[in-house]
Amino acid sequence: MTPIRVQIAVVGGGPAGLAAAGEARAAGARVLLIEERPVLGGRAVIVPGARGLAEGLMRDLRSVEVWRGSTVWGIFGRSLAVLRAGRTREVAADAIVLAPGAHEWLVPFPGWTLRGVHTLEGGWELVRAGKVDPAAGPAVVVGGADAATLATRMSERGTQVLMVSAERPKGLPQEIPVIPGPVAGARGEEALDRVVLADGTEHECRLLCVESPREPLTDLVRLAGTPCVYHPRLGGFVPRYDRTLALHGPTSEIYIAGDGGGVDTPRAAAESGRLAARSALRGLHLLPDPEAKIEESWGQLRAMSASLCARARESIVIGAMPDAVVERWQGPPETVVCPCQGVTLAALQAGLDDGARTPDELKRWTRCGMGVCQWRRCGPPVMQWLSGALGVPIGQVPLPRVRPPVRPIPLSALAGPDGEAAARPGVDG
Repeated sequence: MTPIRVQIAVVGGGPAGLAAAGEARAAGARVLLIEERPVLGGRAVIVPGARGLAEGLMRDLRSVEVWRGSTVWGIFGRSLAVLRAGRTREVAADAIVLAPGAHEWLVPFPGWTLRGVHTLEGGWELVRAGKVDPAAGPAVVVGGADAATLATRMSERGTQVLMVSAERPKGLPQEIPVIPGPVAGARGEEALDRVVLADGTEHECRLLCVESPREPLTDLVRLAGTPCVYHPRLGGFVPRYDRTLALHGPTSEIYIAGDGGGVDTPRAAAESGRLAARSALRGLHLLPDPEAKIEESWGQLRAMSASLCARARESIVIGAMPDAVVERWQGPPETVVCPCQGVTLAALQAGLDDGARTPDELKRWTRCGMGVCQWRRCGPPVMQWLSGALGVPIGQVPLPRVRPPVRPIPLSALAGPDGEAAARPGVDG
């Protein structure tokens, strides 16, 4: 397989990746932007208030080569394995900017795996796809100010909406009723038909959207050999990096940008993308007055960040260890934790009683994490549950081992043009 060679490869087409690609191309570098979804902009295109930022960054792409609908499933040094149009393509780069973003994960509760239960981001995806209308049935939205924005948009689309919140969010239309929560469970056969609150009351529901934590996606950075630390202010486990956003690890010239390095504001994500691109350009000798430009970007990143996130990022940069935190999550024994394999909390407890102490040991006992999502949905709650069950700070609980491919890919994608297996470092042999 002959690799495609570029100077800078950018993985992720959210605000961070868009800003990095535009900045690098403006300096004259040959850039390839790779995005898993068919559209660019990431979460910014579906959440009000950030869409204009994403659209402006897309206009700045100029002549950047963009691969949409392409999945990066492996990183080997400064080479990427990319599933594109059903085939694996190898991309070799002088520098790589990883901007994988973060993902929302639902805190498990009875019935959370039913069809019709979503995070807020999932709800916005439905709105954007035109699937929220009067025929969608009653909807329940759970959360605070961000949830209220979604509830308002759903109501504008003609859907009957009930909001579950500790108090009435400011600006929520009066026609949307608000009741206190929390949600205790969801019920239905295969699809959701009602929601149960903690006081035992039930409400008809076809669409449930729950405000959920967002955690940085770290599978690629861990596959690259970068150590991670747990920092609650940045969303969970984040990679180690320096002031130029260069990742710690065995390979130089790999940078992190955006929410993959710590959940922050969309504008902070964009500024981190510019900083990462300038750092990569410095290594390619394509950035005039590099130290001043990098310092300028660092200042802009700090200015656009939420204050607590800026402080947390600076602590990561100087190598300070975050405070040890014991996280706790617990639910009824019958609660499904791993939807792909149907693993319940009772099964995890049985594995713990038999001596399992890490996610990988629980995986061997229960098959938790062996499904197509590869720990994306079940990883965060399992880590929190283990931390509380063992009484060990979550940062000391080993993360699940990462192996390529980090995304499900068809076996045929590993075949060469003649149908023979295409050799990949770390996969074959």
